[in-house]
Amino acid sequence: MEAIRSFASCLWESATFWKTTALVLALLNLKTLPLVWHIRVYRYFFKYGYLITPAVEQPARPSTEILNPLSIYSRAPVMEIDFNMHKSNSTYFSDLDVSRTALMSSIVVKGAALLEKRLEQQGKKGFLGFILGSVYTNFKREIPAYTKYEVKSHIASFDQKWVYIVTYFLKPSTKKTVEEDPEKLLKRLYAVSISKYVLKKGRYTVPPKDAFEAAGYTPFFAGAAESDANGHATGAQNGHANGAAVQRKEGPAGDSEEWERLKTEIDRGLTVIQPIVDQEEKLLEDYVQKMSRPGFA
Repeated sequence: MEAIRSFASCLWESATFWKTTALVLALLNLKTLPLVWHIRVYRYFFKYGYLITPAVEQPARPSTEILNPLSIYSRAPVMEIDFNMHKSNSTYFSDLDVSRTALMSSIVVKGAALLEKRLEQQGKKGFLGFILGSVYTNFKREIPAYTKYEVKSHIASFDQKWVYIVTYFLKPSTKKTVEEDPEKLLKRLYAVSISKYVLKKGRYTVPPKDAFEAAGYTPFFAGAAESDANGHATGAQNGHANGAAVQRKEGPAGDSEEWERLKTEIDRGLTVIQPIVDQEEKLLEDYVQKMSRPGFA
């Protein structure tokens, strides 16, 4: 017994033991270490050409490509686990930051220098960047510790102010073919989120289509999914996206069909996210009403 106590005491006082323990814990929780979030997010800016892409017109590409999804993969380390031994709900939002950044960087970063040049020629000053307006998340299933999961984001719709991004937290598929069984698809889903982004140049709100067009996506029409005076989408109410074509070099034949496909998808996406947009107004109205009561003030 004395030998055991002596060994335990030596182990407790051993600097090597604690260094090794700290290193193992750090490696097991690499994702949650200081500055790792910044690396995970900002690496996508540079991956897609931030600061190295010149302010020149980009090669034309179909506008419907902005709707393509992009996936990242991650795991839930110990430091993200809650008392139920599952990934904590609060940690989903750091993965959302990475996923949204990866998606938007892949779409607009190559045109950022050209867009900034155009805006400065118009007298717009300040930092150019996307700002998160709101996030809604619906949790469907828990993610156990160290389970690999997929975070898939795509642009669902946009209007004159906002870009609406839908993100799925998924169990990675082992099939290379498209799964069509609704029950099997729902079993893959851990959570679904809707995020709202606005692009700002200083205090000026940049219409999303300007960023897409600067990155080479064509055709785009001004007023895609028109918005009202408050910047809220009204395309679902109008049933269509009106406007004149953005001035750009003449594209290939079939641009009209390309625009129709894009318009159909953004209008469809708008009908999905519109209830969430409407709910925000109701929440603000409820806030004002509640805070005017003595018990809330």
